[in-house]
Amino acid sequence: MRKKFVIPVVLLFVAAFALLTACGSKGSNTDQPPVSENNNTGNNAADVEEPPEPEGPSGTIYIASTDFSYESTDPIFYESLWGFAMYDPLLTFDENGDFMGMVAESWELSDDGNTWTFKIRKGIKFHNGDPLTAHDVKFTVDRFATEESTNPWSQYLWNNLNYTEVVDDYTFRYHTNTPEPTLLVPFAWTRILPKKYFEEVGQEEFRRNPIGSGPWKFVEHVPETSFKLEANTEHWYQVPEFQYVVDLQVPEEMTRISMLRTGEVDIALGISTDRLVELRDKEGFRTVEIGDPVIWSISFPGTWVTDKPTGDIRVRQAMSLAINRQEICDTFYQGLAKPGGRWYMHPGSYGWDPSWQPDPYDPERARQLLAEAGYPDAFADKTIIYYTTEGPGVDQALLLQGYWADIGLDVKVEIIDSVQWGGMFFVRNTEPDAPNVGNIFSWSFSSTPNSVYHSANMYTSTGVHSTGNDPVADELYFKATTERDFDKARQYWTEFREYVETLYYNVGIVMIDPLILVSDKLGEFTTFKNLYLYDALAGIKKPKK
Repeated sequence: MRKKFVIPVVLLFVAAFALLTACGSKGSNTDQPPVSENNNTGNNAADVEEPPEPEGPSGTIYIASTDFSYESTDPIFYESLWGFAMYDPLLTFDENGDFMGMVAESWELSDDGNTWTFKIRKGIKFHNGDPLTAHDVKFTVDRFATEESTNPWSQYLWNNLNYTEVVDDYTFRYHTNTPEPTLLVPFAWTRILPKKYFEEVGQEEFRRNPIGSGPWKFVEHVPETSFKLEANTEHWYQVPEFQYVVDLQVPEEMTRISMLRTGEVDIALGISTDRLVELRDKEGFRTVEIGDPVIWSISFPGTWVTDKPTGDIRVRQAMSLAINRQEICDTFYQGLAKPGGRWYMHPGSYGWDPSWQPDPYDPERARQLLAEAGYPDAFADKTIIYYTTEGPGVDQALLLQGYWADIGLDVKVEIIDSVQWGGMFFVRNTEPDAPNVGNIFSWSFSSTPNSVYHSANMYTSTGVHSTGNDPVADELYFKATTERDFDKARQYWTEFREYVETLYYNVGIVMIDPLILVSDKLGEFTTFKNLYLYDALAGIKKPKK
């Protein structure tokens, strides 16, 4: 049974940077029934029907990605987006943002709030035919909930872990030191791996040839080139209609667009707004909405240990007031965005207060705040570095750089690769001379109906983004996440998010409509559109004839 006080949530969305296009040609003439030259059969070529679709999955979905980043197939190595397709999660979220059982058929929390009991669904098999049991769940959770894992979600499972146990083949228990009703959130990020296979082949071989129980099976990985998946025709929940998915690394935007136009790909990542609107309005590509609005925000690591300008809250506030959010929505995003949004929050999110508004555009007040902070003379190093990766983030950075230049602020845009970027901003480092400290990182990613653990990473003193270090924020966070009465917990969460906004650790810019472009070779997206693209792949249908 589900306890009523548990907070409903939904996960993040990756398709903010994706565009899919499928490649596959129609059958050749040799696929048609033969027609006699003298028409002795009485049939004309025009009367010959096309052959029926083959039974089972067929065809290929081709994806053009900007960058494979860590190229991870192992959920404890940062994060494996490909793993979203290959591994079944313990839980997931329905389109209303409520928890939905996957590997766990049901779950309950003990009266004292310290024991989670998960009933494991019978009949699930890994891709090699082995049954999935509670032993696999314990193995996965124990491995995920260790400091060895660089996945940002792992810390929330080991922070409060007492011990785990297998009660029987289909019952798993997780014991905490103190009640934490929100733990279902990181459980939903836990993708179940095969204990027997993993222990037989070892970690390195598993990463080269992964096996899961999800709707897609691993076929081939060519580093920095391609990743291929094949449909799992025996998946317990959903068998894909397409036989293969091929993810291609294509760094250049114009090449990705060309491949979309020529039918070489079916979904592509990292298409700028201008190009998206052009391809939709002038060339007829349809858009599909996946996930919640993408929140574009900027963050300031290590503000309490740096002598650089971002260490002064007046400078951070000035940077927010200098931004004309409505102008960005109307011009840069051509009406496909709205001002505001907060770190992983949008109107309707858990704890959102309808009275909240983004900072106004007030460049005069921004200049006044800089003067009060003594900028630039009070700072030995007046330059702030804005780190970004290739793709749409570069244009975003240059846009903000212009607004800040107008108020006299010196900001340098530096483009780094995604692995370096992740190491700087997803591993806590608050040494005064660390490259992230005193500078800016930008983040454009899907919002979520519940931002509890995302907020821990941004606003608490243990967060991986190296931005939080406020004891009041820590206390408010603990109060909101340990309260077992749902209504009180929601109010406490609103109070926490209202307080941390005043710290200017993170500044929301705009909320971007979560649209991707798809070719006409793909039909309806039917399942998990509220999650990530890689979660949604199995539900993509063939186009109707």
